[in-house]
Amino acid sequence: MRKIYFLFFNLFIGLTLFSQAPITLTSANFPSSGDTLRYSDATLASIGNYTQTGANFNWNFSSLIYSSQARRDFVPSSQTPYFFFFLSFTGFAEKIADALGAGPLVINDYYNFYKKQTTPLNAFIADGSGMTFSSVPVPNYFTDKDELYVFPLTYPKYDSTTFKFSTISNSLIPIVYSKTGYRVSKVDGWGSVTTPYGTANCLRFVTTQYSRDTIKSTAVPFPIGFPNYVRSYQWLTASSKIPFLEISGNLVGNTFTPNSVKYRDIYQNPSGLHENSDVSAMELYPNPGKDKLWLNFTRKGKFLVEILDLSGKTIKSGNFDAENMEQSIDINDLSPSLYIIKVTEKQKSYFYKFIKE
Repeated sequence: MRKIYFLFFNLFIGLTLFSQAPITLTSANFPSSGDTLRYSDATLASIGNYTQTGANFNWNFSSLIYSSQARRDFVPSSQTPYFFFFLSFTGFAEKIADALGAGPLVINDYYNFYKKQTTPLNAFIADGSGMTFSSVPVPNYFTDKDELYVFPLTYPKYDSTTFKFSTISNSLIPIVYSKTGYRVSKVDGWGSVTTPYGTANCLRFVTTQYSRDTIKSTAVPFPIGFPNYVRSYQWLTASSKIPFLEISGNLVGNTFTPNSVKYRDIYQNPSGLHENSDVSAMELYPNPGKDKLWLNFTRKGKFLVEILDLSGKTIKSGNFDAENMEQSIDINDLSPSLYIIKVTEKQKSYFYKFIKE
């Protein structure tokens, strides 16, 4: 009998230790072409203590206060204006901005390009960027790639890598920007993390970019250089693809000053976390529904109606005029799920929850 108790005790201890083991992350746990990933921004004042770390640590950020939301869309290189400059079966891109700058120095369609490589390092790398200036597509490359994550990510882990980047030198572009430096990354903790999105097992990952940035301009006879030290605290999970939580900012000496807090999230409407409590602009029925969603506008006007999934991706959309009677949207091809109906009238939007049976 004592042997049986001893075996059960060892089994219990083994299972407990196994359940508390740190996770290991590979390239499969990070963004790929075609991913659409929603995140929310939180107020800096709601962060709390983010510096504590350790083994089997529980980080609780449930008190984060939502401030805004955005989406990260990772697309094939072929869907960008810079496909022929970044020919790769493993590369993909993320659009950063439609336009940056002002006056004569406006650049359009700014994309960052990434790769998942296996040699010389197994890593998720920044490959370069693309921008359009005066209607001309301009590629910019890392001649020494920036390894953002080196795999496998485990606890503990320490990596130091170098990078070198420069925008292209072109007579059409009056400014050349370059940066050279190194990145120090470490997994300094593991356990679980809680945010308003939920709770998940995680690795705590801290990465610091130490670079010397230089700007050369035709308007200035000499280059201008300055240090650019940026740190990011990230809580990485097996299923979130982007950080479950990320606190980033600038590093001056040993002083870190956060300027951004982002956490993985589902779609939230801009007026807060709740749908409209009144009919506002439109009634919809039946809800839940199977085949058609009927629209009854409560006042005259022209409306854009969009069906969004919980990541915020537009599934269907249509323009409607309240003068017309018995208007509907075909929902027969939608998968059974909860959706958000977004109704836009001029510059104002209304949000409704809808269940497809």
